[in-house]
Amino acid sequence: MALADSTKVDFLWKKLGFGVTKTAPPANKEAFNESIPSPLLMRGDKVWQSSGSIPGVKPSATSSIVQIYQDAAGGSNTIETVEDLTSPDNQTWKTQITDWIPTEFGSTYLVKVYVDTAGAANPQSTGTQLFQAGSGNNDEWFFDYSSGVLNFNGTNIPTVIGTGVTGKSVFIVGARYVGPFGVGGGSSIGNLTVTDTTVSTSNAGSDIVLATTSQGTVNINNNTAIQISVGTTSQRPSSPTTGDLRFNSTTTNVEVYNGSAWVNVGDDTTSITSQSFSGNGSATAFTLSATATTTSVIISINGTVQTPTTAYAVSGTTLTFTEAPATGDAIEVRQISSTTTVTSITNGTGNSIAVDANGVAQFATIQSLQLPIYTVTQANALANKATGQLIYVSNGNSGSPSLAVYNGSNWQKVVFGGAISAA
Repeated sequence: MALADSTKVDFLWKKLGFGVTKTAPPANKEAFNESIPSPLLMRGDKVWQSSGSIPGVKPSATSSIVQIYQDAAGGSNTIETVEDLTSPDNQTWKTQITDWIPTEFGSTYLVKVYVDTAGAANPQSTGTQLFQAGSGNNDEWFFDYSSGVLNFNGTNIPTVIGTGVTGKSVFIVGARYVGPFGVGGGSSIGNLTVTDTTVSTSNAGSDIVLATTSQGTVNINNNTAIQISVGTTSQRPSSPTTGDLRFNSTTTNVEVYNGSAWVNVGDDTTSITSQSFSGNGSATAFTLSATATTTSVIISINGTVQTPTTAYAVSGTTLTFTEAPATGDAIEVRQISSTTTVTSITNGTGNSIAVDANGVAQFATIQSLQLPIYTVTQANALANKATGQLIYVSNGNSGSPSLAVYNGSNWQKVVFGGAISAA
């Protein structure tokens, strides 16, 4: 014999209203007298993690949390349901998708129901809307938001979809929750997947963007290291963006995209190479081993540093002197890769020659300054002499040593005094 409806109602009253187990009928135990807890099952895999992000008013377009179904643009097509053939004719219709957002999130989430010709493209425009309260003929409907099933639960079915009607379908307009589910482990937020400590994207080739507002910065707060992308030259991104940073495993260099090309970061920007030539009295042009500029090289002839632009110029790999170096002149070219301004030169022990903010060379950390040594004949034969040059002349003071400064026309001697003495 079937259970009485009153018994079923008592079970639901105690289960839903008080969260307890029914152990006796109301005559013996009212709901507040039952004592054995019986909470509803809360499945962790069905928990809506981002339910707090569902807007109070149904949005007009789909987002990573809410999927919209409607005729208008901004969502997916209105859902055409499928009749449940295990129920009475035309009484129950299935959307075959779950997790519809109920009206507890806002009244605008109430689904809309339309009847139209099967396969209709715009049932909201061409179909007949059926209201939940019915037409006054006991033909109301109920929609189960969890299962996505519509049931005409009155004593009658609306005439537009009633018994014997063929070629018609029920269409549903509404919204579903499509955000992440579960209470732990891997989860999804929009197109991002979080698994343990890894954040990845389901969209192949898409960027993962950390965006701040106003003057905020992206702060990586640790004291170990940050690992950047590692790949070969052929694995560089096909459409790089200015500022892209990676480690090139082919060249073993950190490189950055400057907007037009990949350039190395680090050692290559401070490497110094040396190349030597010999003058022949006529040649003014010499070929360098690498492309350079006038300001990226240091040129010396017989140890004397030459003045850029005045004494020489560099274009590409060609070094051109204003005057041809003399036969036997020792020419040295020191090229500083990727550096256009030299502010200091430091050796391995920390001694350095620096140029301060006023353009004055500072020698405070070095032991001494070694000047080039010439005879009077050699000094007068030097090419590309410039005003202010200082040299040591072994026989410049009537056969005795002296310093000499070039005044633009001649070498002028600076006569030595006696030996230094503290007294």
